[in-house]
Amino acid sequence: MEANHYQYIKEKIEYYSYKPLREAIFYVVKNAIIEGVFLSGDRLTEDDIAQQFSCSRTPVREALRKLEQENIQGYGQKILPYHYP
Repeated sequence: MEANHYQYIKEKIEYYSYKPLREAIFYVVKNAIIEGVFLSGDRLTEDDIAQQFSCSRTPVREALRKLEQENIQGYGQKILPYHYP
């Protein structure tokens, strides 16, 4: 994960602090994709994200599954092209 990714996550994590951790992770990562911080084809690993959120991999895994259900992230944590609804 690049340095600008870390900075973005740190800035946004407080905004979603009122939500359950898995939802906060979901929204931070989803918004990072929409805003172009994470690009199509970038790989996101559970370990990198868990480290940034100072949490276990379980809420990260749940957030990544939800991104996959919304067709934002593909198998293997590879970001798919995002198309605005």
